[in-house]
Amino acid sequence: MTIQQLSVFLAVCEELNYTRAAARVYMSRQAVRQNITELERELSGALFESGRNRLRLTAKGRLLRDKAAPLVEGFRELQAAMNADIHLSSPLHLGVSVALVPDYLPGLPHHLERFAASYPNLPISVLRLENDEATPALLAGALDACLVMDLGGQQAGTERTVLTRHPASVLMNQRNPLCRRESIGAEELDGRSLFLPGLGEEFRPLFEAAKRAGADVDFTVMPSFYQVLFHIMDHDGMALNRLEPADAVPHSGVRNVPMRGLPLLCSSFLVREGMLSSPLRLLRDWLEARLREDFPGN
Repeated sequence: MTIQQLSVFLAVCEELNYTRAAARVYMSRQAVRQNITELERELSGALFESGRNRLRLTAKGRLLRDKAAPLVEGFRELQAAMNADIHLSSPLHLGVSVALVPDYLPGLPHHLERFAASYPNLPISVLRLENDEATPALLAGALDACLVMDLGGQQAGTERTVLTRHPASVLMNQRNPLCRRESIGAEELDGRSLFLPGLGEEFRPLFEAAKRAGADVDFTVMPSFYQVLFHIMDHDGMALNRLEPADAVPHSGVRNVPMRGLPLLCSSFLVREGMLSSPLRLLRDWLEARLREDFPGN
């Protein structure tokens, strides 16, 4: 058994779904299944069994999970220690979409400060910019990496790592008739306006869903969450948002209604294709681990 196999196994343990685990470890679903099959063959027993809607760990699987987790974490700490002596002659240039902070990833500034304190030899220069500006700046070489909000759409020439993922929803005023629905489809947005953080490739799945439904939607860019909230509370606007429990929405008079047929709404770490250096990998893994603490079960 290898560290990679154990890492894949732990991802399946957390997701209890091969497809989601595959996205998490940047492999195909088939490769994930193959890793699990090889482990099961070596350990002479099943690690998972199929439930009604998700996988379940067997007794052997639970034992391996408990023993493997500290091993994998220790290996990651070893990797980090071996990278600690890397010194950069100039800062890493990180672009952060204004769509993500302060509302979507409120802990991000703190996590970047902690990274800087833990790795003073890896300085980071953070640039705040609009969601649509981030990927072009990355591809032009002005940024080493960027964090964006997306629905799974991705520009050619980039490598994407999902940091957080949530079901997509539409944030609306409770006076809106659609607010009483359990969920809505793209066809129900016909003739309406919908605020988005951008109109780039990042949101292509939404545009395609509207096109398939024959819905004429006025997609309008409004990067600031608080501008969006003002228009929704006072002017009955609508906006793409992540789905949160009703009691987690701090603003009265609004509600998130799940949207059918869309991929998960994500925050993603992007680098240029083939340019994931050791310092960038260290930063990516650091942010992924810290944000997993912010959003348990994500």
